[in-house]
Amino acid sequence: MTTAEAPDAHSLVSAARDLIHFDDPQTAGLWPRAAALLGRQAIEAAMEDLWRLSAPGLEDTSAKCQLLCLSHFLGDPDLAGRVHATWHGLSRSCHIRTYELAPTATELEDWLETAWALADHVHRIRGRIARLARV
Repeated sequence: MTTAEAPDAHSLVSAARDLIHFDDPQTAGLWPRAAALLGRQAIEAAMEDLWRLSAPGLEDTSAKCQLLCLSHFLGDPDLAGRVHATWHGLSRSCHIRTYELAPTATELEDWLETAWALADHVHRIRGRIARLARV
């Protein structure tokens, strides 16, 4: 039995964006929370990749701990703050509560843009580490 490779953060964000822009009556009411879940998974995948590169073992800590450490390891406090707020917004949106509306497409697009930016930043870090390893 083979283990499927986990999708990368960019693929997860792309899938979430597809849900937002795909108009299908069968997914009405479902796509916002599904897109939020994919967005949160994208952030978690990017952070896991970052920890494997720069702080092995940190991926085994709580999300709160990882989000608190993010600024130091990214070297970009603004992006880390946006990721922190986005992760919490996406997490809230993943839960169905009868008294709360699902996130709007605009909210999701903004959150997904932050998830994409994190994935890009981690990708650049991976490239710098690879270049240093060749030297």
